[in-house]
Amino acid sequence: MLKGFFLGLAAFGAVVLAILLYGVYNTFIHPLRSYPGPPLWKAFRLPYVISIHRGDMHRRLKEFHDKYGLIVRIAPNELSYADGRAWKDIYANRPGHLPFKRNPTWFQKLKADDPKSIMGPDEDAHSRIRRAFANSFSEKSLKDQSPIIERHVEGFMNQLKSPTSGRLWKEKGIDLVKWLNFLTFDISGDLSFGESFESVKNGKEHPWVAIAQDFGKGLSLITTANLYPPLNKMLRYILPKKIIQRQIDHRAMSAAKARKRLAMDTDRPDLVTLVKKYNDKKMALSDKEWEINMTMMIFAGSETTASALSAIFRELAQSRGVIYSLTQEIREAFQEESQITIASTRDLPYMNAVINEGLRLDPAVVVGVPRVVPKGGDTICGKWVSEGTYVAFNQFSANRLERNFHYPNSFIPERFLTKSLGRDDLSTFQPFGIGRHSCIGMKLAYAEMRLIIARLLYSFDLTLADEKDRWDWGGQATYMFWVKRPLQVILRRSGRT
Repeated sequence: MLKGFFLGLAAFGAVVLAILLYGVYNTFIHPLRSYPGPPLWKAFRLPYVISIHRGDMHRRLKEFHDKYGLIVRIAPNELSYADGRAWKDIYANRPGHLPFKRNPTWFQKLKADDPKSIMGPDEDAHSRIRRAFANSFSEKSLKDQSPIIERHVEGFMNQLKSPTSGRLWKEKGIDLVKWLNFLTFDISGDLSFGESFESVKNGKEHPWVAIAQDFGKGLSLITTANLYPPLNKMLRYILPKKIIQRQIDHRAMSAAKARKRLAMDTDRPDLVTLVKKYNDKKMALSDKEWEINMTMMIFAGSETTASALSAIFRELAQSRGVIYSLTQEIREAFQEESQITIASTRDLPYMNAVINEGLRLDPAVVVGVPRVVPKGGDTICGKWVSEGTYVAFNQFSANRLERNFHYPNSFIPERFLTKSLGRDDLSTFQPFGIGRHSCIGMKLAYAEMRLIIARLLYSFDLTLADEKDRWDWGGQATYMFWVKRPLQVILRRSGRT
């Protein structure tokens, strides 16, 4: 018995020693040893994992970049960048350089036969799927899709204006975050599945949307498990059966909706029609790839747009001067509400500055998905990085860094009008990314945001329901996407409609 005790003690000591030696190696011998960063994070991956699960990774990265500078080592094999030059070095196609591929731990398939998606790490599959969808996101397609989007925004406005308890109202309190989520998912559902989720009409979240809201948390769990193989192989046994069943039901619901849209014999101007025509000629997508990629398009297009709009309205409601100036620009540009369209709102300078400032201060995608330095290593921001290193540009921390922007934590749209006389490094501002993995729906997102903001501020004077309800958007939790708190506002009819 005593012998067994000492054997166990020896085994425990060996494990402790191995862990300590691993930390010493990462700190003093590892190829990334010269990069600054928090000591415990440089030595072990565990602090990173804990932060991901707490939902505070964006705040920790901000603290680290404030303390250590533009490049920070945030794990034994990972670097975070806040230097604008990193955008091109990591994400662009550089002649004579191998591409930096997506980190497979973030979008690794759970099963070998899972279909490939536009978000996955397979570069060939990404290029093939992106080519198939490219025409659906062109300027011409946006023009053709505009009536569908405008019809949904009209329904949204009518719902907000509708009588309460059978009586017309002069002022009304709502949670704007909730209603913006309803609207953006309805639009994406119609453009992708050929039918709206009708959340705006019903005033409540559709079951498909409710389950989709867990996507960010699920991705965080899977990603951190993938960092510790073979733990990732045990996920199906670790996860509660209820969660697994919800995901199975969601995938089945998505597949049914995708098949229903594909079966339609129609030339309606949505995201599917042109892809179907392309696919008929090129056979670019399998049936399973159709299903998963349509789901990805809906979630990516709606959740990020809803987050951006929620953040922008939060900042507007807390900035009286800015919301006044923007409201004046909108109301002077249009004599009637019917004049406000996707086409007519694209060239309002202060509107565009407000949107860009919202995207700078409160980026919709908070923590960057890492890329992997290719074989042989490469230079980033003029400094050599060894192969296999995970690297990412993190927008939240970069955009709130004093080295990059003056008054970085303040909502100042004018910086995008005057270019801040050289006080802001706008090379860091790439809210939709660059290169082959840049957001394919950028034009659509800008169009939706401009239209929705213009319609709301033309028809209503908007204020906080509680003037004390003021806080920094960055104080919220994030699991790749924001966990959005309510935005309780008072709408007062402007007298224009």
